[in-house]
Amino acid sequence: MIGPVVHRIGMPRGATVIVAPGADIDPDEIIATHRSPKEPMRIAVASVLRRSPAEAAGMLSVRPGSQVEAGHPIARGPDAREVLAPATSILLGYSVADGWALLAPLGVDEPVVGHVRGRVIRVEPSAVSVAIPGAMLRGVGGTGDAVHGELVVAVHEPGEELRAGAIDANSTGKIVVGGSRASAETLTRARAMGVAGIVLGGVLDKELRDFEAIQRRRREIGGLSGSFGLVLVEGFGKVAFDPQLFAWLRAHQGHVASLFGADHVMYVYDAGPPPARRALPRVGERVVAHRRPFQGRGGVLVALLDDLHATPSGIPCRMALVRFEDGRLAPVPLANLEAVGPVQEQGDS
Repeated sequence: MIGPVVHRIGMPRGATVIVAPGADIDPDEIIATHRSPKEPMRIAVASVLRRSPAEAAGMLSVRPGSQVEAGHPIARGPDAREVLAPATSILLGYSVADGWALLAPLGVDEPVVGHVRGRVIRVEPSAVSVAIPGAMLRGVGGTGDAVHGELVVAVHEPGEELRAGAIDANSTGKIVVGGSRASAETLTRARAMGVAGIVLGGVLDKELRDFEAIQRRRREIGGLSGSFGLVLVEGFGKVAFDPQLFAWLRAHQGHVASLFGADHVMYVYDAGPPPARRALPRVGERVVAHRRPFQGRGGVLVALLDDLHATPSGIPCRMALVRFEDGRLAPVPLANLEAVGPVQEQGDS
């Protein structure tokens, strides 16, 4: 059975929501409007009211943090003297030391796009909750914006690196599934080609830092446009996808997906759930390793070893014997394994 799963879309403070519970929305749909604050300005209050700063504080008609419309009073004295807001603004505060107010003028209405498809089930001042007909894939890290697009797989194997050459004009607007890593050059090319987002097994810390530094410099000179998100599924470093999860992603190529980089979450529409994982696997179950030297590789747990055994770091722990996809049989600390999907018979490995 497909979905639904529930996603909460956070609303900026002061946003005006324009959808109601029960409404069906698309990823491109505007669900709210918001006016972003500009550079703050100082407004004289006490001197205009001809009162001391302390007296004028008691004459404010707007509380700090509240919005005031253009031409409406910020403060009013008993003799009908008023201090009017020069523009629609948020009152940030008032200083009893000098009698001046600090206002943040609001810009023009900006759209808030949900980037998800589904049915609105709850509207709150801080968030809109949407039931999504599909599956959620939660990663271990991510960066960037909320985006959506068609899911495409750009590598052939779960451990293959996503190369810059795999990104072309056909990738524009898509969410691209890579493999074990991508260089800063590849990420930069993807951003420049208009790729909506990228899903990787892992990425090297240095490559991610270099990529973000490049984006920051381009943003400072006004050369960056559009949105881009990145989700890491398996870990940090060069980490291959679990083969079952990679097969699940390949099976849903062509489906629309929504990716939230900062939340390290991706939704795939009209899809069944991805392979489940849990700690403490049992003999016969498929597993994925989360530490070197087998990080990101999948296999079948064939035995739990008796007694404690020393790891390469010298720390004794419980060990499991795993037969990996390439046929190699190796001992792995049990704490470094997660169960993936249903129990299998050992003869199926």
